[in-house]
Amino acid sequence: MNKKPGSLSRGVIAAIISMHLTACSTTANRDSAGSENYQGTNDPFTLLAQNYYAMGNIPAAFENAKKAVEMDNNNAEAHAVMGLLLMETSDNVNAGKHFARAKKLAPRDPFVLTAYGTYLCGNSLYGEADKEFLAAASSPLNRQPWIALTNAGLCYERYGKYASARERMQGALNLKADFSPARAAMKRLRVKG
Repeated sequence: MNKKPGSLSRGVIAAIISMHLTACSTTANRDSAGSENYQGTNDPFTLLAQNYYAMGNIPAAFENAKKAVEMDNNNAEAHAVMGLLLMETSDNVNAGKHFARAKKLAPRDPFVLTAYGTYLCGNSLYGEADKEFLAAASSPLNRQPWIALTNAGLCYERYGKYASARERMQGALNLKADFSPARAAMKRLRVKG
């Protein structure tokens, strides 16, 4: 797969996955009163899918994400991971179905928002993607908002909106100065329009 600068590479998508692996991730579930309760996933198949994806083992990640969705169709994280994996295979129709399910289940989850923003950007829906990334970055549940801001910047770079891309990257770097995907993108962006 040929990626151009500004595309959302597997490395950056893996950073989205690592957001779950290194921070207290969240999944929204509804209690009997209809209120959202946020809790990290403890589903072993979802965790395995995330780990395998971060390591680059796409077949093993896909197998575990599929099991996670089959075992619990209400697992928003599993649907989001499945959506990311389906993007890898350019199956955007089915990826979109999994992202729609994840958004329905956990509309404020920063992992789901970031993953969905990645999907939207990959389908040239830049404005909608930016809204998802900003919602993820501003979520008090997000312990790594620089990942969402970096993805927003990459999306703007892909669109050719270099000033907006630099603004999002600078926001990411203000939060985590040593985040290498944002640093590399900012270096590229300094010489563009």
